[in-house]
Order: sequence, then structure tokens, then C-alpha cells
Amino acid sequence: MINAKVKPSKQKNKTNNNSFLGRWQRQISYAWHNVFNYFYQNIFASLLTILVIAISITLPTIGYLLLKNANQAAEQWYPTPNLTVYINKTLDSEQTNDLIDKFKTIAEVENVTYLSREDTREEFKTWSGFDDALDLLDENPLPAVAIVFPIEEAKSTDKLHDLQTQLKKIAGVDDVQLDDSWFTRLTALTNMVKSIVWTISIFMVIAVSLVIGNSIRLNIFARRQTIIVMQLIGATEGFILRPFLYNGIFTGLISAVLALILSKVFILQIDSTMLHVSDVFGTMININGLSWEESLLIVLFSMIIGWFSAFIATKKYLNKTVIAS
Repeated sequence: MINAKVKPSKQKNKTNNNSFLGRWQRQISYAWHNVFNYFYQNIFASLLTILVIAISITLPTIGYLLLKNANQAAEQWYPTPNLTVYINKTLDSEQTNDLIDKFKTIAEVENVTYLSREDTREEFKTWSGFDDALDLLDENPLPAVAIVFPIEEAKSTDKLHDLQTQLKKIAGVDDVQLDDSWFTRLTALTNMVKSIVWTISIFMVIAVSLVIGNSIRLNIFARRQTIIVMQLIGATEGFILRPFLYNGIFTGLISAVLALILSKVFILQIDSTMLHVSDVFGTMININGLSWEESLLIVLFSMIIGWFSAFIATKKYLNKTVIAS
């Protein structure tokens, strides 16, 4: 009775091993075994390849971090661009309120802060230091002021100037001042850095693809006899491709993790330098690294590049083999 119980169990295990899921698991295990076996057998060359790829990924990552922290520092140092509207002194309080309401109806305006003539007088006395001179005057020479804050979509230089022209045409407005010189320079500098980062990123993606593709070609060359034998015994193209594709994914994964570590080292290195800059500018500058979402995106993107490069290199070799045969 014991034997009768054991035999069905063996038959059941044999059936499970021959099922689609069992075959698929064995093929996946075989592919990863080949990846790790090749890595251990060529560990020095594999580590050099991973280091080169990691540095290639680190360069655009550092550029992105510099751009990200530069934008944050600019928002901290510089206020939001706004327009200062000088209201005619002949308007009474009701007319002034109607004028402020008219400003708020403009689509490009997000908020309006109103300063009465008394408010502007007090602010001028506080910031200029000429409070005694103003007290000698019989009449307040300063007009009422409305500070107009544009919406986010209207903060470009062209749209700010268009809004300035639109406000000047409103009756009761004497003048509109827009101090956008710093904003124009900052926008130009940010666009320049962004273009540089994108250019470096494109070149680095090409470099990573070439390095991974060359590494896979060397792997294929080292195992060319095995591939030929596998083709002769009827191995499918997917079965032959799978170890090389996993090798590309593995190389991209390890390289991306190493690149994230190098980027973190870079952030820690310049953090002390930024402390000195903070003392000079009199403001606290925090250097932010990559978020979890950004890190995950870099890892996934590197793995995709590794898979795609391995696929192109292996497919090209297999096509040549088919043509030659």
C-alpha cells in the first residue's frame, strides 16, 4: 500500500514538470544560470563594463540634479514675477475698487494685492529711510499701487509683456512696471542648462547601448559553438535569445544601481560646498538628491536599454547565422 501511494505522487510531479509552467520555470532558471555563470567566469571584464555604463548613466543624472537644484534655488532667491500698477491719484476709493476688480477679471491674472496711498507712504518710509523728508511735505506724493501676480502659464517673458501692455490700456492706470530682467536671464540660463543636459543624456544613452551591445557580442562570440549546437538540435530562437536578453537586463540593473550610488556620493560631496555658498548669500540652500520615483525610473530605463541592446545584437547574429547556413 505504501508503494501504491508513492507512485501516483511521482506521476503527479512528472506531470507538473512537463506542464507549460514547469517548462517555463526551467527555461527561466537555465537563462539566469547562464547569466551568472558568464558573469563569474568573466568577472573582471564584466565589472569594467558595468563601471563604464554606470559612469555614462551618472553624467546625465548629475546634470539633471544640477538643473533640479538650480531651479529650486532660483525659486528661493527670486520672488515670483509680478507687475506693479500705479493708479491715478485722482480716483476715489469706489473707482479704485472697481479698477482692482477689473484687474482680477483678466484671465492671465491670478491674484492682486492692493496698497493704498497711505500704505505705499509707510512702506516707502520703511525701506528708503526718508521718513523725515516725507513728513515735511503737505501732501502725500505717492500713488496707490496694485501688485498683479500672473498665473503660472503667463510667467514667460512674452506673456508678461503682453499683460503689461493690456494693463496700461485700462483707464485709471498711470503706469505699469515689470522688472523682468532677472527673470529673462534666469529663463535663458535654465534653458541653456536644460539643452546641455538633454544633449549629454542622448549621447550617454547611445554610449550605454553601444557598450552593452558590444559586451553581448563578446558573450555571443565566446558561446558561438554552443549556439550552433543548440540550433542543430532544434532550439527555438526565443530559447537562444533569452540568456543574452537577461544578461542585458542584469547589466543595466547593476549599472543603474551603481550610478545611483555615485550620484549620492556627488550630492554628499557638494553639500559641504553649498554650506559655504549659503553663508555668502545669507540663505539656506538645501541640495536635494533623487527621489524614489526618479531612482526607479533610471533603473527601469537602464534595464530597458540593456534589453533592447542585447536584443539587437543577438538578433543580428542569429540572422547572419541563418543566412550563412
